[in-house]
Amino acid sequence: MDALRLSRSTYQLIERAVEALERIGRELERYNDRHERIVEEATDETSPDDS
Repeated sequence: MDALRLSRSTYQLIERAVEALERIGRELERYNDRHERIVEEATDETSPDDS
């Protein structure tokens, strides 16, 4: 019975760790997207017009 509880606890711990890593991955994607937009906007403002 103790082995079963340990297994369940271990599984839950791993499951929470995976969920946390997925959240971190999503946040990193959002951060990168936001950063790319800022860089694109900055380069658009500093590039000379083709007129």
